[in-house]
Amino acid sequence: MRVHNYLPDLLDALKRWERKPASCQVAEYLRPMEQLLAPLALDPAYEEARLKKSIDAVERCLGITLTGDAVLFGAFTTMDGYARFDHGKHCVYLGVDESHGRGAYLDILVAHELAHVAREPLPEIWAGFGKTPDMSHDEFTENLPVIEHLMGEGFSCVVSELLNPREDACHYVYQTEDGLSRVLEHGPAVDRAIHKILKDPKGRYQSLYNTRLYRPELPLYAHYVWAWLWVTRLLEEKAGGNPRILLNMPSHELVEHALKFKLPKAL
Repeated sequence: MRVHNYLPDLLDALKRWERKPASCQVAEYLRPMEQLLAPLALDPAYEEARLKKSIDAVERCLGITLTGDAVLFGAFTTMDGYARFDHGKHCVYLGVDESHGRGAYLDILVAHELAHVAREPLPEIWAGFGKTPDMSHDEFTENLPVIEHLMGEGFSCVVSELLNPREDACHYVYQTEDGLSRVLEHGPAVDRAIHKILKDPKGRYQSLYNTRLYRPELPLYAHYVWAWLWVTRLLEEKAGGNPRILLNMPSHELVEHALKFKLPKAL
C-alpha cells in the first residue's frame, strides 16, 4: 500500500504563513490546530511510521497484502479517517491532526479503515448481490446493501479491537462511554430499527445514520455498536475466532442470522 505523507508540507506552509486570516471562522480552526500540530512539528515522520505499522498489523492479521493509497494530511480538525472506494481500489484519507496524541484512538481508527480496504474489493463479497467490485464511488455509496454495510462496519470494528485490545470499548464504535451505555440501555429500540430496515426490500443503509430513527433518539453511529457485537458473535459462531474466515464471508447469506441477533444489555 502506498503511503503519501503531506504533513511536512502542511507544517512548512504554516511556518511560512506570516499573516494568518483573522476571521472568526478560520481562527476557530487555527487555534486548536496550533496545539494539535505541536507534536507533529517535533516529529513529522512519526505518523507515517505509525501508519506503516498498522498496515503491517492488518496484513498479518488477515493474511493478505493491502493495495491502494493512504494519505496523511492535516484536515483542520474536520475529519479523522475515510476509506474511499472506487472501482475496486481504495484511497484512505487520514486527517491525523484531529486525533494526534489521543493514545490508541488513531491506531483503532486506522485499523478500522484498513479493514474496509481488505474486504470491499473482494469479488465473492459482491457476487451474491449480482454485483462486482468494479463500481464507481457513487455506485458503491448509492447501492451498498444494508446487510453488507452492517457486515463491513462490524468487521472493521472487530479487526480494530483484535489489533488494539483492552482499550475502552466505546472507541471501537466511535462513541463516548455515556453514548455506548445509552445504546446498550436501549438495545431493543436499536434491534427493531435495524431489523425493520433489513427486512425492507427498499431499505437503505443511510437511514441507519439518522439518530431519530431510534426511539428514544440515540447517538450517531449507534448502529456501529450493533454491527460490532453482531460480527463479534459471527466470529465466535461461524469463524471459530479466525478473522480471516470472516474477511471474505458473503453477507447475503447472513441476513437470517442478523435478524435473530439482539444487542446484549451490557458488555
